[in-house]
Amino acid sequence: MDFEIDSGLAARRRTFVSGFGLRASGVGVGIGPAFGDRRVAVDVIIGWAGDAIHPLRPPPSRLTPHFAGNYYNLPPPDMLLFRGRPLARRFLSSRVSAFVPPPPESLPRPRPPRAGHPRLQKYGRRLLYVSAVAGSLYLADVYLNYATVTRNFRTIATCSLIALDYKINFQPSKSSRQLSRLHERTADRLLNLCLTNGGLYQKMGQAIAMQSAVLPPVFQEKFSQFFDETPQAGWKEVERVLREEFADHPLVKNGAGDLVDRLFMPGSWERKAVGSASVAQVHRARLRTGEMVAVKVQKPWIERQVGLDLMVFEAVTFFFSEKLFSLPLSYFTPYIAARLRQETDFLNEAANADRMRAFVASEPTLRDRVHIPHVYHSLSTRRVMVAEWIDGIGVSEREILKAPYRSDIWIGHTYGTPLSTVLAEGPRKRLRGFPKPTHIYGLGLRERDIMKTMVDLFCAQMFLFGWLHCDPHPGNILIRRLPSGRPQLVLLDHGLYISTTREFRRQYAQFWKALLTLDNSTIGRVAEEWGIGNSDLFASATLLRPYTGGDGDTARIIGGGEGGARSAYEAHVMMRQRMGAFLNDQEKMPKELIFIGRSMRIVQANNQSLGSPVNRIKIIANWASLSLTRFPPSEGGEGFFKGWLKHAVFKFVVFGLDVVFWWGRVKQAVTGGAGFEDRLEERMRRVAKEELGVELNHAVFEG
Repeated sequence: MDFEIDSGLAARRRTFVSGFGLRASGVGVGIGPAFGDRRVAVDVIIGWAGDAIHPLRPPPSRLTPHFAGNYYNLPPPDMLLFRGRPLARRFLSSRVSAFVPPPPESLPRPRPPRAGHPRLQKYGRRLLYVSAVAGSLYLADVYLNYATVTRNFRTIATCSLIALDYKINFQPSKSSRQLSRLHERTADRLLNLCLTNGGLYQKMGQAIAMQSAVLPPVFQEKFSQFFDETPQAGWKEVERVLREEFADHPLVKNGAGDLVDRLFMPGSWERKAVGSASVAQVHRARLRTGEMVAVKVQKPWIERQVGLDLMVFEAVTFFFSEKLFSLPLSYFTPYIAARLRQETDFLNEAANADRMRAFVASEPTLRDRVHIPHVYHSLSTRRVMVAEWIDGIGVSEREILKAPYRSDIWIGHTYGTPLSTVLAEGPRKRLRGFPKPTHIYGLGLRERDIMKTMVDLFCAQMFLFGWLHCDPHPGNILIRRLPSGRPQLVLLDHGLYISTTREFRRQYAQFWKALLTLDNSTIGRVAEEWGIGNSDLFASATLLRPYTGGDGDTARIIGGGEGGARSAYEAHVMMRQRMGAFLNDQEKMPKELIFIGRSMRIVQANNQSLGSPVNRIKIIANWASLSLTRFPPSEGGEGFFKGWLKHAVFKFVVFGLDVVFWWGRVKQAVTGGAGFEDRLEERMRRVAKEELGVELNHAVFEG
């Protein structure tokens, strides 16, 4: 076997390997195979590589190669060492020969490339293109559009899955346990959808929670968390909204420093929000004139999401109510969506607050008992509203409201708290997060006075003003103590209002008055004018207690004379049938009743949370009778003198209801039993279960 030495790269002091290589400490060996009868040619490339190859003596002046070409300077082969061993003796010989490539005809014929299936290749390319476009659109939607499209695709997918689940599993053959699991799966899916999407879906979750009294019990348990605070937007997002809204404001153009320091007193802006809701969050700051203000900033993604969110909401509601469950509810969806859209316009909210402040000032019985925060219009825009800051206690903080009063700084602190701690922490406005104290200082107010003011306010809105606040949950009502020691109710969040006509207010007042005087002809007439088929059930829904007049159906139910549905499936079928009969003519039914019923239900829940200190039904009925004195006979009213005479007779008639209420209060104080509202609630649940096949629950309104 002959070998050939190629040291053409030796002068570069590196190793170069061709073909098969043996690499070790700077040495490379290449071996080329023989073809035919030719001898094997071996290329050995040796370069100087540190200690790997050690020349023992200077190379001779010349080595004569086997072929014509260049001359190479190389040490003698027997003197090349690799790791202490002679290298040339193993791999080199004295004769060398050139490598000759094989002739082309001796090579095998090249194999043609394997051709794929043309249709498979076409669809593969299409799939690749579609995936690339879809991925790009998804990333653009998430990072540039606040996931507006993605969240609604998630909604459609979730609702489709729910519909499919109900179509397959909601059958007469299924047991109650299987149907309960079906309802639980549905509640979990809707809950995760609303929590994941956030934004207006938080409002939709609250709507489900408010109406969960007519939904399976699992909805009542899971959706109560939608009344808690939502995650806050980051400071950079808040600052971007402020910059977009106040870019042309004179204080921003002519001022210096940070944006918030130009608009407000430098250093007064609190970056951490004091409260966060589904649409906006509130920061505290101080005006340059010294007034403390609450700055309501809309979350930046709401503006882009609201249009598509509400469109999908209407479509999904129509599909579920009309197509899947055959419930006549989609007629009211556009009205609800329009009200929710108005809630995202803070200029509209500022105008609502001004209008309510004027109404309250015009009513002597409410003027000093209710306060509407002042709005600073010069610093308010469509997405930012600046209003007067109010220190108050939430209406759900019952222990603080009724605890003895010492001073404002001591509110929420226990009797033995050191003064230094009180001064350092300030007043505690809520007990959540603190150990439940036994003796604390509070506002020293009577629960009866608080609830009387609240019910009076909302009755005046319904029967006198025709301008109703539709979101009176505990987070939007604060209570503060006046210097006289009386409570003052502060009404917040004026984004969601409805207006009613004088004709509607007259009909609604007549209906309420007829409920307490058992005037069944008036009840039936008003129900017929409003397109309602079952006047007794409507009366019970209005009273939020069973109506025992009429044809006596509710009385038989209360007395246990009728049995309910025998299975969960039959209950659902019965509910669909009776709901259809209840809404006899949707075109006639006033849409305002949806929000009026919701507001009154929340007021009732507030009354329950404070121990039912007032007779809510009597107060509402008195306001209804009083409002009829302000309608002239030409508008269907009773006139001034005749109206006041009937009003005096009415007050004497309802005195019996007051006796029943106070007897219940005495019994509650002595025996520790349920309150007046609790007993009415229990009876109402029974009526609803027998009449509509649904179970009522009020726990979703608490907290």
